[in-house]
Amino acid sequence: MAYSLMNSFRRISASLYLAILAGMAWAQNPVPQVVGPPSPQAVKPGGGDFTLKVFGANFVPGSVVNWNRQESATKYVSGHEVDATILASDIVANTAGYITVTNPPPGGGVSSSSWALVEVHNPTTTIAPSPPKIYYYQNGGEVTQLLVADFNNDGIMDLADSNAADRISILLGDGLGNFNFSHMATWDYWPAFGLNNATYGDFNGDGNLDLAYQAYFGPNNPTGLAVSLANGDGTFHQAWLRDDSALIGALAGDFNRDGKLDLIAGDAAPYTKVFLGNGDGTFDLFKTYNFGGILRQAGDFNGDGILDLVFVPDALPTGVYVTLGNGDGTFKTPRKVASFDGKICVFSPTVLVNDFNGDGNLDIAYCAGTEIGVLLGNGDGTFQRAKYYYVDSKTEFSFTAGDFNSDGKTDLLVSDHSAFVSNPTSILLGNGDGTFQPKQFVPLQPKSSNGQGGIVVGDFNYDGLLDFLYQEGGFGFAEYLQKP
Repeated sequence: MAYSLMNSFRRISASLYLAILAGMAWAQNPVPQVVGPPSPQAVKPGGGDFTLKVFGANFVPGSVVNWNRQESATKYVSGHEVDATILASDIVANTAGYITVTNPPPGGGVSSSSWALVEVHNPTTTIAPSPPKIYYYQNGGEVTQLLVADFNNDGIMDLADSNAADRISILLGDGLGNFNFSHMATWDYWPAFGLNNATYGDFNGDGNLDLAYQAYFGPNNPTGLAVSLANGDGTFHQAWLRDDSALIGALAGDFNRDGKLDLIAGDAAPYTKVFLGNGDGTFDLFKTYNFGGILRQAGDFNGDGILDLVFVPDALPTGVYVTLGNGDGTFKTPRKVASFDGKICVFSPTVLVNDFNGDGNLDIAYCAGTEIGVLLGNGDGTFQRAKYYYVDSKTEFSFTAGDFNSDGKTDLLVSDHSAFVSNPTSILLGNGDGTFQPKQFVPLQPKSSNGQGGIVVGDFNYDGLLDFLYQEGGFGFAEYLQKP
């Protein structure tokens, strides 16, 4: 009897051991995602080594923080935070430090669908843009979205532009603030003006940034999702499409944590559709939810290291909703975190995810009528009561967030689309505690420039001061570099 029990125990133990080994063999590290600014998000040049806190989701033991593509000594804190030692040699002079995170294999990879920025510059009193450089579209077309990322693997930020001239253009940066057009052959592009209709990421794991976007194709021009895979030099080739007449928009992230980027798309019903990536640039429809729409962002709002969603419904927008992720590609029932009455920002992102008080918890900013609402996160998926900032727009406005004066505090940049204002641009400097100072007007040349299609930020000349692009509805976009 004892001998039989012992043999049974050994057989069970051996089976359990083999099961554990099999599980270890098939386990995949997720693709990391950087969300929101690091801390600090600005440092003075000439300082010593410092600790940089990077926040996001899908971090694992062995995650490595990259400063301008160079690995830094990294400490794993949680799935939501990794800390890196940035060397004094990295901040000798004014510069920009672009931040990504790499997870080890199996699976893993670089946070290819997201990045963060550290500005190395002495603080300034306010924002001081130079006269703009205008990028005209000779073939016409309204700018619908500008994506900022390194599309040709030279370590310099480029632009991918979707516009209403039925094309996607790649504009390669030179690191001095200049961009050169390199048009990408693709399916005819559906001109969904002002919508988050394109995203980027390494969808086939070859180290190059690919594009996913809304397109129309076929004999009757149905709409759907399309993916173009990158060749690594700023050019692309067609790869995958999903024929779905209702699909609008695209959002990338590893939502089921299997080491392959997935896509989330919305439609006007509204629905949210989750497409799980196969790791080769193709995707399979996994689940459809009867909530959401196209106005959404991803981030870890409860600190568990899993990507969640925030969205404003397309139909009758009266609030901001957060749905927490389960880490397997599914999401919990959405919860309304703010209510408002008023129109949304049609041409600019309605919802922005950031960290306005520097506590490492994600906050939310959103436009509601003539105001910007700010929700400070508690780190557990709940938020404090919204505080509103009046922007004095009589029609509609665009806005974005960033540390424009390099003082380590997030600011809000606002562009009023009203024809009744002589100077449409203003900035609300952040106090670092989640509140903002009264707006200051920012003189721009020409004054008629108003960022009607939205505002995009980045340090495009790597001088330690945040620059911005105004997406102009009629002709292209205007680039404003800050004066040194």
